[in-house]
Amino acid sequence: MKLRVRLDWQALVARSRLFRCALPIAAACLVFAVGCLIRWPEWRQLQQAAQVNQRALNDKHHAKATQVLAHVHAPQALSEAQRHLHDMRWRLAAGGEISDLLDQLAASGHVHGLHFEQLEVLDEQKKAGFGRTPLDVQVVGRYAALRLWLDEWLGQVRLLRVGDMHLADAQGRPGLLRLRLRVDAFHADGPVAEPQSLAWIPARGEVLPAVLDPFSTWSGRVVRRGLASVPLAQLEMVGSLSRGMEHEALLSSAGRLYRVRSGDRLGRDGGLVERVDEHQVTVRERLFVGGTWRERTAFLRLRQGVDGEIREDHEQVDEVGGGGLAADAVAGGNALSG
Repeated sequence: MKLRVRLDWQALVARSRLFRCALPIAAACLVFAVGCLIRWPEWRQLQQAAQVNQRALNDKHHAKATQVLAHVHAPQALSEAQRHLHDMRWRLAAGGEISDLLDQLAASGHVHGLHFEQLEVLDEQKKAGFGRTPLDVQVVGRYAALRLWLDEWLGQVRLLRVGDMHLADAQGRPGLLRLRLRVDAFHADGPVAEPQSLAWIPARGEVLPAVLDPFSTWSGRVVRRGLASVPLAQLEMVGSLSRGMEHEALLSSAGRLYRVRSGDRLGRDGGLVERVDEHQVTVRERLFVGGTWRERTAFLRLRQGVDGEIREDHEQVDEVGGGGLAADAVAGGNALSG
């Protein structure tokens, strides 16, 4: 029976064309699969090596592209760097000389009522591409005026670098401080034209005076402006106005006219206008002298300077000459056009 079944199966196989064709294909697929299993690790390594090579080529391409862009933009970057260097070289001296700086120093000190005791220009020091000139400055004034002066003078476009700075009491001059400082002024080693960026520099805001003087126990806490920031010695009575029984004085300061009446504040020592008549203005001031408070009556006479007396128990009388020092800024007086 078994022999008969086997013969029938062999006969079926012999007669089936499909089976004869499929058998070699199946055998080939089996051989291919075995070969793939054997070669798969090698192919995987080849694929990883190709990926590494592709990444290296991409990095190299990116580096080359960056170099090309750098070469393209190099002239523009060089021009920008040269322009910036030119601007910085011009800012060393801002187009001025040492003489211009000294004139500006004197003018700004006069505006704030400061007294320069020493101003020494030391020998110029040559550096690579620029020069440096040290200045030794010693100035006397009140704290508020010194603060304003430093902010304005050192905050200019020109490069000024402060080295040593020392602030102390001005011996024998109550309420005043003595400031010593070393300032380095710079300039380029040759002429430099004004840069276009000069027009882009923002304007500085107004610097307000210090409200409190930390170096004085009797410092006022009110921010003052107007004629109360001007020493009496710098004021001149040039005329008067009458309105019935009331008189107003016309005072001149720095080329401007001001109207002053009784009750206005005047001068840097807290002066109060007590009386105004046709020929003079009477000002009562309060000074801190020798550790005590004293009152002084000062007079601004028509086309004359300032006269005054300091009274303590109605005994002591001192004459006040022109050019006195002071410096808290105050408010008072109405400016007239002209």
